Amino acid sequence: MAALVACLLATPTFAQSFLGTGPTERLTLPPTGEPLRAPPRPPGQGTQAPQAQPEPNPARRGVAVVAAVEAARRFPAGTGGYRLAGEEASLQYPVFVTEAQARGPAKLRVSYLSAISVAPESSELSGSVNGTRVGWTRIQAPGAVKVVEFPLPEGVLKPGYNAVTLAASQRHRVDCSTEATYELWTQIDPSRSGLVVAQASDLDLKTLAALEPDESGALPIGVLLAERPSPERLERMIGAVQAVALVGRLARPAVTFGPALSGRAGLTLAVGTAAEIRGTEGLEELGPITGPRVAVLAPRGSRAPVLVVTGVSAADVRQAIATLAASGDESGTPPGTRLAELTRGIPVEGGESLTLEQLGVASREFNGRLLRVGFAVRFPADFVPADYGKVILHLAGGYAAGLEPSARIVVDINGRNAASVPLPYSRGEVFTDSAIPLPLSLWRPGLNRVEISAQLPTAADRTCDTLAPGARRARFLFLDRTRIDIPALARAVRSPDLAAVKAGAVPFLAPNIPAAAPRPRLVLPTPDRDSASAAATLAARLAIAANRVIDFEIGSDEREAGGGAHLIVAPVRALTPATLEAVGLDPAQVRGIWEGRAETVATPGPFGAEGVVTLDRLRRNLPMRCALPALTTPLRTASAQPIQTSAQQVSAQQASVQAAPQAPAPDPTESPADSEADLVARWDESARGLTIVPAVLANAWTGLVQRAVETRDLALRLAGGPAPEAVPLNPRASLIIAQGAGGRLRDGTVVVTAPNASILKASVSCLVDPVVWTTLSGQAAFLDASDGSLTTVQPKRVGLIETQGRGLANLRLVSAAWLSLNPGAYVVMTLVMALCLGLATTSLVRQLGRRNR
Repeated sequence: MAALVACLLATPTFAQSFLGTGPTERLTLPPTGEPLRAPPRPPGQGTQAPQAQPEPNPARRGVAVVAAVEAARRFPAGTGGYRLAGEEASLQYPVFVTEAQARGPAKLRVSYLSAISVAPESSELSGSVNGTRVGWTRIQAPGAVKVVEFPLPEGVLKPGYNAVTLAASQRHRVDCSTEATYELWTQIDPSRSGLVVAQASDLDLKTLAALEPDESGALPIGVLLAERPSPERLERMIGAVQAVALVGRLARPAVTFGPALSGRAGLTLAVGTAAEIRGTEGLEELGPITGPRVAVLAPRGSRAPVLVVTGVSAADVRQAIATLAASGDESGTPPGTRLAELTRGIPVEGGESLTLEQLGVASREFNGRLLRVGFAVRFPADFVPADYGKVILHLAGGYAAGLEPSARIVVDINGRNAASVPLPYSRGEVFTDSAIPLPLSLWRPGLNRVEISAQLPTAADRTCDTLAPGARRARFLFLDRTRIDIPALARAVRSPDLAAVKAGAVPFLAPNIPAAAPRPRLVLPTPDRDSASAAATLAARLAIAANRVIDFEIGSDEREAGGGAHLIVAPVRALTPATLEAVGLDPAQVRGIWEGRAETVATPGPFGAEGVVTLDRLRRNLPMRCALPALTTPLRTASAQPIQTSAQQVSAQQASVQAAPQAPAPDPTESPADSEADLVARWDESARGLTIVPAVLANAWTGLVQRAVETRDLALRLAGGPAPEAVPLNPRASLIIAQGAGGRLRDGTVVVTAPNASILKASVSCLVDPVVWTTLSGQAAFLDASDGSLTTVQPKRVGLIETQGRGLANLRLVSAAWLSLNPGAYVVMTLVMALCLGLATTSLVRQLGRRNR
C-alpha cells in the first residue's frame, strides 16, 4: 500500500504551465463535447445572455480539464491593449470575417486572468458582437488562465468587419476607497481569445483583412526567399509588404524573410517576376503569366495562405503592387465599420467640434468610485504642439448628492494631467456645458488618447458595506453630447521630432515634397535576413501611418550622397561614427553600453525569437511581442560613464527624458543612493524654505545659464568647432531610434540600431506594437524590448519646417507657436518693443509743453 501511494504521488498531474519553471500552474479549458450550456434563468428576468460554465462537474473543480481546443481567429493588436482595468472597462476589436466564415457556426472565446482583489460575487465579464450580448461569466481567475466560450446566435456575425466588445464590471473584495480601484484588472490572453470560426478558405484580394493574427495579435508576413535578392528586387518585396499592411491595416505587421509559413496565422508572400519565383508550390494553379498578376492561393494542409505578386517584368511587378495596395473591402456591419474607423482615431485638421458620440462614447450611469471614459483623436503629422491655443472640453452630465469634498473630474492627455475640476456641491448638480480648457502643448502629432476620470468618494465608502441599500445607487451621469472644440492648428513640422515620423512617416512623405523629388532611401549596410526583416517591418508600420506605400530606394552605404530622406536600419557595428553623430548620438557611448551584447547570438524558441506568453507577462500587462530572444552567451550590460564634464552635466540636465505611460516603473533598488552631502543639502533647503522672490530669481538664473550654453554651442558650430554634447543614453536599451535635425524635410535622417541583427529584429517587432508606437516622440527614443518600456529624449533646440502655403493665418499660428517654444526670444522681443516704445514716447514728449527754468 505504501509503494502504491508513493507511485501515485510521483505521477505528474494533468496541468499545463506557462512558465516552464517552478510549480505548475493550472490552466482551465472548456470541456469537449457539446457547447457550454447556460444555467436556467429564474422566471421574470427576461432574455439575458447566457453565463458560461467553465466546469460542469463540481466534483472535479480542483482538477484541471485536459481538452482539445479548436483554433480561434484571434483579436488584432490595437492601441487599447488587452487589459480591462478599473471598476468599469471595455475593449473593442474590429474583426473581419469572410462570407463562408459568417455562414458557419461560431463562438466567442475569452481567455482571461484576473487580479486577486477582484470580488467574483460582484464582478462579471461579458461579451458582445455587433451590439448583441452573447454571454457573461463571473470573474474568478486569480491564479490561472480561465477560458470560457459563448455560442453566437445565428445571423449575428456578418461578412466584413464585426465589432467584438469585451466589458468588465469589477468590484474590490475588501476595500471601497478610490485608490483601491487601481488594483482591479482583468487581463485578456490574446493567444487563446477570439472568434471560433472555420479557417478562411475563400480568401481573395477583397478579403485580405480576414488574415488571422498570431498569438500576440500581430500579422505574420513571411516573404519567400531562397537566395540573396538584388536591391531592386528587395525594393519590390518591401513595397508588397507595405501594400499587405495597408489592406489589413488593423493587424500589426511582423515580417520575416525565409521559407513559407505554416498554420492558420499570417500570410506567405511570393514577390518577383515569373522567372524569379519559379518553383513556388502551387504556382501552377495560376496558369500562364502574361502581365501584372496578383492572386491568393488558398491554404492547403498546414500551409498558410500564399499571396503571389508577379508579372513578366519588374515593371509588371510594380503595377501589381499598386493593384494590391488599392484592393481591400471595408464593408461589414455598421458597428464593425464604425469601429474600424475609430481604431485609427478620428482625424482632425483644426476648427472642428466633435461630440463624444461621434468618438464612440455612449451615455452611461455609474455607481462606482472611479469612472474612466476614454477616446482617441488623430492630429496631423505636421501639427505643432505649443501653448498658442487651447482645446475646450464641454462636459455634460451630473453627479449625485452626498459626495465627499475631494470629489473631482480629472482629464489626462497621453498619460499627462491636463486639468482637474472639483465637484463642489454636496447637494449634487446637473450640468450641460462645463467648459474645461486643455492646452495644445500636451497634444502630439498622430494618435492622442484622452481620458476623463470622475473620482466619486462618499462617506459610506469608509465602512465599505457592499450589501447596503445605497451601494448600487448611481453617483455620476455621463452624457455623450459632451463635445470637444479644437482650435485652428499651426501646421509645420518640428525638427527633430519622432512624433511626426510615427504619425505620418515624415520626412519620407510630406505635403510639400514635389513628385519629382528624389525617392527616400532605406539604407541597409548589412542586408542579412534579420536586418531586412526589421527594415520591412518598420517600412510596413510607416506605410500604415502614411496610409500609402512609400517608394523606398534600397541602398547599402549611408555615406552615399543624393536621394531624399534616409531611413538607416542596421546593427551598431555597421554604422559609421559620422552617422551616429548626425542624429546626436555619441558613437563611443553607444558602443560602450552594447559591448557585451554585440557578440551574442539568438537561439530560436517555440515561437521564434520573440518568446512565449507567460503568466508573469500577463500579470505585468507587457506587450506580447516585447521579448528579447534567448542568447547563447551571457549579457554584459556596460554602465554609463561615471565621470562627466561640466558641459555634459549641463547637457544632461537640459534633456527632458520622459517615460512612456505604458512602461513599468523602474525597480527602486536599481537607482543609486543619494550621498550624505545631497541628503544634507536637500534637508537644509527644505528647512530654510524658498520664498517666491528667490524662487523666481533661481529660475531666471537657470534659464540664463541654459541660454548661455545654447549660444555657446551655436557659436562653436558656426565657427567650425566641435559638435554639441550628445543626448544621454539609457544603458538598458536594446534599440535606439533617433532623428537628425535638418533645414529641409528631404535632408532628414532617421537611424534605427541595436547591438546585433537578432536583437534588432526582435526590438523592431516590439517597437511597432501599437501600445509602444503611439508613445514615440522627441529627438531620440530608447526601447527596452524585454518589457516594452520606452524612454524619450526631447531636443534642446527645435526647428520648424513649413509644409503649407504661406498664408497669413497659418503664418500667425506658426509664429505664435515658435515664440511659445522659445520663451527667451519672446522676452527679448518684448523688452526691445518696450524700449522702442519708451524711446518713441520720450522723443514725442520732449517737444511738447514748456520747459521749466
